[in-house]
Amino acid sequence: MSEELELEKLRDEIAKVTLEIFNLCRERIELSKKIALVKSRRMLPIEDLEVEESLKRRLLSFCRENNLDEEFCTKLFNLLICESKRVQNNVMKTIRQT
Repeated sequence: MSEELELEKLRDEIAKVTLEIFNLCRERIELSKKIALVKSRRMLPIEDLEVEESLKRRLLSFCRENNLDEEFCTKLFNLLICESKRVQNNVMKTIRQT
């Protein structure tokens, strides 16, 4: 296989993996919406630092076991948490308005 073909194949694979990541992000957002509904019914706050810290510890352990850069993983984790809170906040605002 020529290097040009190999590069094209690798780029196709990375595009496929990237789309899979975004599909998982979509699933995570849908779960965040469901969590917001439960929190709203139970009058719970959006933020739960114990849950976040527990998940972060699991994430960092996963990173170490799989030789992933912890700084990168932490940044991605923080982005996901931030988006989850944004989504939950929007859901709860919509519920309050009805």
